[in-house]
Amino acid sequence: MPLPLKPGYHFNYSHIRRKPHYEMPAAEAYTDFYGISYMLDGERLIYSPTFTAIAQAGDIIFIPKYVYRRSSYIANKPYEHILLKFTDSMVEDLFQTIGFESYNELCTEHVIHLEQDTQNSVLAILNDMEKEWNSYNKYSELLLKGLLNKLIILCLRERIIGGVNAAHLEKKHDCLADAIIYIKTHLRESPSLEETARQVNISASYLSKVFVSHLKTSFSEFVINEKISFAQKLLADSDLSMTEIAGEAGFSSHSYFSDCFKRNTGMTPMQFRKLFRKN
Repeated sequence: MPLPLKPGYHFNYSHIRRKPHYEMPAAEAYTDFYGISYMLDGERLIYSPTFTAIAQAGDIIFIPKYVYRRSSYIANKPYEHILLKFTDSMVEDLFQTIGFESYNELCTEHVIHLEQDTQNSVLAILNDMEKEWNSYNKYSELLLKGLLNKLIILCLRERIIGGVNAAHLEKKHDCLADAIIYIKTHLRESPSLEETARQVNISASYLSKVFVSHLKTSFSEFVINEKISFAQKLLADSDLSMTEIAGEAGFSSHSYFSDCFKRNTGMTPMQFRKLFRKN
């Protein structure tokens, strides 16, 4: 799993190149920092608790705080992207000007395909960022802050003028996309492999293979992870009791929910809620 920001830093720049069939070993947690990913080459299947999409060259992805996301290969070819991570201090002045809602709208677009002229401008900004990052000194964070703000404003203007949302999963991944959507919308009923396969009109054995081959996780593990992610959202955004959250997320009991949550996150549901609200 990619590391969070270095202690004392409010920004991180990574130029990442991966070989064909690279799989993230686990979902990446964005805790108290944001992310921006720009695809330079290749394509990736990206999924999180709230969406599933394909990102290709020329696409930009805005990642909010407090989310988990993971990506998988699609084609037998390498991919390359630039990943920025940054804290509130890098964008607080910008948010005061444009409003946090404007940035959040970029996040909810999930994947935005930029027009060619905007791609060229984004690449120029990212190149300047890389040069500054590689010669980091006491002035660098101030300069990187300005470049980051410029990048966000550029993409915000593109979205307003007419940036194109990338399509959510191509036809060849319809069964996987449909299965994920069914799971997400029926978590409360704790959907089984057989039931889900029946809903998407394929065999249970084939659906099981699709999850392992594309997401490198079993069907049952995926469902548990989705339940945990949904429970995290309820813990953060609602005042529901632990028993109510367990039921909404499809756990058979409060104790089973608590055990699964701690096993997956390293903390109890109550500890997570306290930590989130403290932050």
